[in-house]
Amino acid sequence: MEEILPIESVQERDVDLILLEELNVENTFCEWLIDELNLPKLTKNQGAWRSITDFGLGETDILFSYLSENKKIYLLIENKLDASFQDKQFERYLKRAKNYIKNGKCDLAFVILIAPKLYCENQNEFENYISYEQIANQLEYLGSKRNLFKSKLLKIASEKLRRGYTPINSLPVQKFWHSYWSFKEKYFPNLRMKKPGIVPAESDWPMLYDDELKGIVFYHKLTQGNIDATFKGFSFETEKRIKENLPKDGTFIKHKRNFSIRYYTEKCDRTKNFKTQKENVMKGLKKMDQLRIWLRENKKNWLE
Repeated sequence: MEEILPIESVQERDVDLILLEELNVENTFCEWLIDELNLPKLTKNQGAWRSITDFGLGETDILFSYLSENKKIYLLIENKLDASFQDKQFERYLKRAKNYIKNGKCDLAFVILIAPKLYCENQNEFENYISYEQIANQLEYLGSKRNLFKSKLLKIASEKLRRGYTPINSLPVQKFWHSYWSFKEKYFPNLRMKKPGIVPAESDWPMLYDDELKGIVFYHKLTQGNIDATFKGFSFETEKRIKENLPKDGTFIKHKRNFSIRYYTEKCDRTKNFKTQKENVMKGLKKMDQLRIWLRENKKNWLE
């Protein structure tokens, strides 16, 4: 007999409740999630809550609290199935996280996105994320009848996004990206960048490359005002060497699976006129090119 799906469509609220149950009652799941996100180890689970509004800065979909030794940790989780981000949603999450620490509610706070893989990979704000597919696979691995059922629900949710996902072009953002690309081609031809096509409104991180630096992606994080050279798939030994031998003014940033060298520079607004921000773009690209040159010149010191 052909398999009949247990439910035709899974909504975002349904996933909220799956996550809420796992975070409240299943320490094995919590330990796995924290490990996947490369966060401080779990010592004691203190619970999870849904739809928390604090500080007049919008809503946290799920707030998860746990202890790591003597540190109290908050995870502010944004669960996103297929809706677009609200205006400055990520910034409000960051502000809420900082306020929790400032007001003594916790010692450390992290902002996390949980969404289908396709959604995670097509957004440029939440650096720390985990996909529905990863969670579904973990629940399937755990193997109980209850977990297998939840895994199936998450797979239905992921498939819903795949069926309906079409990137929507934003004309002002597309115009900015085209001007950025043309500017880079003229002044920084050694940094390779794909010519922009469709550019969704959330697209905020132009990606650039040097073909001699395999496995390194240069990100210009416009709204944040950061230049990152992100190392993907490198060994712990390379990570250690980079951390111990940073270029002048460079900052080491550890991500979930990768790591970066970061320079701080001027912020840019992709939704506004490029000409009025040309000087800030130039400053950012100059720092990026300086970092590119440093990496090439010092390759023998950090590469195995």
